[in-house]
Amino acid sequence: MNRRQQNKAQAFLRAEEYTETLLADFTHQPPTKVDVKFTSARTRLATAIETLGGKQAIQAGGDYGEQTEKQRALREDIEDELEDINATADAIAAETANPSIMERFRLQSSRSDVRLIAKARAFAKAIRELSLNDEFESHGHGADTATDLETMADELEGSEGKQGAALGERVGATATIPQTIRDGTAAVKTLRAIIRRVYKKNAAVLAAWETASHVQRSPRAVKPTPSVTPTV
Repeated sequence: MNRRQQNKAQAFLRAEEYTETLLADFTHQPPTKVDVKFTSARTRLATAIETLGGKQAIQAGGDYGEQTEKQRALREDIEDELEDINATADAIAAETANPSIMERFRLQSSRSDVRLIAKARAFAKAIRELSLNDEFESHGHGADTATDLETMADELEGSEGKQGAALGERVGATATIPQTIRDGTAAVKTLRAIIRRVYKKNAAVLAAWETASHVQRSPRAVKPTPSVTPTV
């Protein structure tokens, strides 16, 4: 499932769990037409949840999304740090008239996680072997730049393992997911219509239902506003 489908599946779970608290109001004897429609919609919703892998799989899918976001943040942090290290090394090379320093601090165009992790550790090794820690600290880096880099590399490497574990728990045939999402959405719409009518004067139930069935939106990346140099 993609992130949008995952958000809908999470909403299906919440909707099913909340409507379970309302079951006592739909058990008339003999059953009313509303009772039958309510029960039928819940059954359809439960079927959609089961087809998507069940409660545990959907929750695991949410874990996958969280791990993906965490890994993205770690990747950006280490990319920024490597660029700063590269810039500082360039400054040190110029200050000491020793351009050969830069041979140990080159960046690469391909920045896969594996390469980022390897490069961070290589930079850390170079800082130690060239005894440049004090120089980096004097340029605004931490008191132990090499260790900081290795820590970042370890965190990114660890996040890959957690993401893989979460991904492994995701289930559901890709071809059936769109139709299942449509079926579940239709069931939720039926439940919404019934609940809004039956509990028309019960603000608490209506508010709780809207919260439970609401489909959360994935946050969008905010593009930085380009700075404009004032014209004198």
